Amino acid sequence: MAALSPEKKKRTTTLTPEDFTAQPEVREAVAKVLADFKGTQPKIVSDVIDDAGHQYVNLVQKGGGVLGIALVGYTYVLEQAGIRFLKLAGTSAGAINTSLMTILKEKEDAKSEAVIQILCDLDFFSFVDGHPAARWLIRNFITHENFNRIMLRWAIIIGSMLVLLPLLCFVFFGLQHQHPALAVITQTAFGLTALGFVAICVFSGWVGSLLSRLKNAGFGINPGDTFYDWIKKIFEANGIHTVEDLTTKARKRPASLRVRENAPQTLENLDGDVTFITAELVTQNKIQFPAMYNLFRAPGDKPIHPAGFVRASMSIPVFFESYMIPDIDCTRPEIVKAWADTFFEKDPPGTARFVDGGVLSNFPMNLFYNPALAQPRLPTFGIDLDDSNPNDKTKNPYFWTGGGYLGRVFNTIRFYYDKDFLIKNSMYQAGVGSIPLQRFKWLNFFLDNQDKVDMFICGAQAAQRFLADFKWEDYKQTQVAARKQLS
Repeated sequence: MAALSPEKKKRTTTLTPEDFTAQPEVREAVAKVLADFKGTQPKIVSDVIDDAGHQYVNLVQKGGGVLGIALVGYTYVLEQAGIRFLKLAGTSAGAINTSLMTILKEKEDAKSEAVIQILCDLDFFSFVDGHPAARWLIRNFITHENFNRIMLRWAIIIGSMLVLLPLLCFVFFGLQHQHPALAVITQTAFGLTALGFVAICVFSGWVGSLLSRLKNAGFGINPGDTFYDWIKKIFEANGIHTVEDLTTKARKRPASLRVRENAPQTLENLDGDVTFITAELVTQNKIQFPAMYNLFRAPGDKPIHPAGFVRASMSIPVFFESYMIPDIDCTRPEIVKAWADTFFEKDPPGTARFVDGGVLSNFPMNLFYNPALAQPRLPTFGIDLDDSNPNDKTKNPYFWTGGGYLGRVFNTIRFYYDKDFLIKNSMYQAGVGSIPLQRFKWLNFFLDNQDKVDMFICGAQAAQRFLADFKWEDYKQTQVAARKQLS
């Protein structure tokens, strides 16, 4: 991959959109796509089009922390192919790009370049807005490959000293009666031992106070206020101040939208939409915003800013504080009915607490499944962020570490819901493109410029490969055959 100049690589606030889009690999990917989509026989990927020749698809974007930069590279190439997005959904980082792709400009407009400009202006590490000590630890643990080893080495050294010093104290204490010259060494050993245990007590007290602060802060190291203020400012700069503003913008479809002449369907009930996935802990449910907004507010209640939906979706447990919706008026019949109809919940919570939607559904490909249609009018494209390490994919469980075991337990739980849908509806897999991102860390908020550009390139190349392989007629026929089997 082409490298940036040393000056640009070091500084984190001097990127321009051209630093992303003018990369040779990106230009090559775009050129290949244009050859397929703008030639004498343009490639068809959807039966829903507009008078400008744009083809419309639904888009689902997977969560993955800062790996979301690759999503922008992917959507950039899709837009260069003339593809536009009618319904959008995403979780966590996917929710962030989904929100930007929804609120910027109009549906028929290309939006990725505006998103790239937002990336250029953004200092990712500003989102790590917790205590300075926490910022230092996060920065070092995540960005330095050997930091964990260094910390482990120091822990071993300190632990060994705390074991050996008391032992030396007793040994020299017994020998000093026969060898008075050892008295000085004995006193030094006792002094160092006392200092060590005092340090342990102080450190334990400090850790205890941090844990207490963590609990009081909603079990999150970072408040997440910087992110909320950032995304809210973008929402409002684009005229989105209320939930109604968001849903109106998302549902609006281009005036010239139509289906191809030879397509059997119509545009009936085909409007735009947007969905952000989050997990609500009090009732232990998956929440889809803004569709389920009526669970938390009734007409006339104090409104929630729609930027909170994205903040709720990206609330990585422990890393960020939970997003809270307080003052839910459980006496309102509308709210009681909404909970009963949606989740059979007879006792709605007075306060709701949200964490990252990825703990339940990190890749919600099921959202736009419509069993009522005999044949799809447009495909659902999904962007998968693959940061799995091939070296960790051993099939032999006897070689797993404790961390590896716990990681697999957690991943089995959080990936099962989405994986189960794709297994039962394998035709949707044809719409999924995967971006290989194994060398990047999803929580590395202290990215340098080169990492940002490289992730963007990975996304652009993955989009080009996906479009080259995607066959709309095969996609349609596979879904038609699957529906016949189920009927």
